[in-house]
Amino acid sequence: MITSIDAILRRLRGNHVALLIALDDHGSLRKAAQQVSLSQPATTKSLREIEAMFGTELFARSPRGIVPNELGRCVIRHARAVRSEIGALRDELAAIMRGGGGMLAIGAVMGSMPEWLAPILRALRHVQPDVSVEVWEDNSARLLSMLDQRLLDLVIGRPSISVHPEAYDFIPLEVEEVCLVVDGADALASVQRLTLEELAGNPWIVPQAALPMRSLLEQLFDDANVPFPRYAIETSSTFATLSLLRASAGTVALMPLKVAQYFQAHGMMAVLPIRIERRGAPYGIATRRGATATAPVQRFIELCKEKRDEQVRRGEL
Repeated sequence: MITSIDAILRRLRGNHVALLIALDDHGSLRKAAQQVSLSQPATTKSLREIEAMFGTELFARSPRGIVPNELGRCVIRHARAVRSEIGALRDELAAIMRGGGGMLAIGAVMGSMPEWLAPILRALRHVQPDVSVEVWEDNSARLLSMLDQRLLDLVIGRPSISVHPEAYDFIPLEVEEVCLVVDGADALASVQRLTLEELAGNPWIVPQAALPMRSLLEQLFDDANVPFPRYAIETSSTFATLSLLRASAGTVALMPLKVAQYFQAHGMMAVLPIRIERRGAPYGIATRRGATATAPVQRFIELCKEKRDEQVRRGEL
């Protein structure tokens, strides 16, 4: 039986982590002992403590050395992750103590990338060049789950899709327009007039079920009294959508208009001449309700608000 998390945290020491990594690097108790500056008996004792902590053997011993088994490889992988996280913590603390730096982990839905995320990060780089930024692109549901787990500092997405939207502070940024697209080299790219009914029999790439854009697309088919495509490929990946559009002639996908226009400008996608009046829920900045915002998070939010207010003044929102 695997030991509980609390028990592991009480018993795990830094030299345990270092020893696991050293054993993996050298495959020898003697060489690992030298790396972690312990005697060989002390190294053997420490390894026994580690295996007792997890309640199972982690290494196979032989005259040729010591080799991790499947469980040992799992523990070592996480030990390396722990060391990496501690290194990142040290670097972040050092940057904060210098009066700058810090870490910012952002999740963003596809539609926010060209209009919000990219220009805001460019502006942030000018005012806080020492900040380390990590970006995740996915759908709102997965990103909010990562936010709940404290893997992200903020999400540019739609908390309205969550079963507990009240768990987030939300700053709306934009109501998204959507469009239908094909590959930039597709024969449909040059067609001047089209209807949804004419495209119903084509191959389709659609958002996954329960996502806001999927609901919007289903509403479009209902409005046109056209059956929803039966054998559509479901994905929320931008790159997968681009690849699938190129791989099969006549394939159609629903995309945020600004994303499609970005790819269309580079010849990678074409917007079809079917205007979509329906709009989904607005996306914006979601943070955990009541969470203390770090300096990078505060500055990122301020830059977003400044951009939004400027667009409102210009009548663009």
